[in-house]
Order: sequence, then structure tokens, then C-alpha cells
Amino acid sequence: MIHNVLFIGVGGEGVLSASVVLARAANLEGFEVRGTQLHGLAQRGGSVPIHLRFGNYVHSPTIPRAKADLIIGLEPAEALRACYFAERKRTNFVVDAFPIVPIYARLNKQEYPEMKGIGKMLKPFAKKLIMADASDICEKSLGNPVYGNIAMLGIALSNKMLPISRKSLLAALKETFPKDYENNARALEIGLKWEK
Repeated sequence: MIHNVLFIGVGGEGVLSASVVLARAANLEGFEVRGTQLHGLAQRGGSVPIHLRFGNYVHSPTIPRAKADLIIGLEPAEALRACYFAERKRTNFVVDAFPIVPIYARLNKQEYPEMKGIGKMLKPFAKKLIMADASDICEKSLGNPVYGNIAMLGIALSNKMLPISRKSLLAALKETFPKDYENNARALEIGLKWEK
């Protein structure tokens, strides 16, 4: 069986870092891991989708349409863009309710959609939808919202959306962030203990 995880957000949120952590954890669990990244626009705050697939044998790095098992949206409006990878009976969504309004929207004084509206639009595509305040909590607890990406992995794990152990995620964090392991491990714990 193959597990398909789509990460989506904007440049600077740690989309790539979160996917690397999960890929390393899946590898530590003995899964074959494949993935693909589009991060050329990351420096400009552009959309960053990352496909991650793991299982006993994985043929392709790209998730087919309507085949995502989990969509981790680090930016709410970006999660809406990923809906064509979702299928109601299959796909869980974990979405960080920390909006990053695009520069062109700010310049043109466009309104960002309300979180309730985004949740309402995502619901028809989701088996289960979690709208979390991960980045806000990390900013208050750890002094930086950037740790929200790792908290999101903890939320997905505690809601049984990932076939990965806490031990493997911690080991992957240590390998990925050797100089900042403590804060990232605390962010994972924040996610594991998160409640609506």
C-alpha cells in the first residue's frame, strides 16, 4: 500500500523542511520513499506544492488526482488549490489557520477569505478536516511561527493520519535540524497535544 501526502503552502513557511522530515521518518520505518518538489518561487512567497509518497514499492513520485491520503496545508488559501488531489472518502486535511496574504492582494486591497469560509469550501473534499492554529501557538510558545510546520506533523500523527511513529519523527528531526532540534521537538509535542 502507498501513502500519499501532499504538502502545500507558500515560500518561507517550511513546506520543504516538513516534507524532508516526514520523508526521513518514513525511510527510517523501512518504507520506500518518492517525492517531487516545486520550490523555485519560494523566495518570492509563491505557491509551494510538494508530493510525498511512501510504501512498500512506489512507482511514481507524483500523486495522481483524487488520490491524496493527507493534505497538509501550511497556508489556508493554498489548501484550497490542492482540492483536485482530494477525494472525500479518502483524503484528510490538516490546515494551519495562519493566513499569508499575497503581496498583489495587499497592493490591490483585496480581502482574504475568512477561515470559516475556507473551511466550508474544503469540507466537501475532506474525509476529515482539521483547521489548526499551529503557527499562532508556536509563535506564543516558541517565539516563532515558523515551527508551525512541525506542529502540523504532530497534529496529523495524533489524529492517526500518518502510519509513522513518534520515535521516527523525532529521529528525523534530529537529522534534519541538528542545531535547532530542541525547538522542533517541542513543536512536534505541541502538535501531538493539540486539541480543538
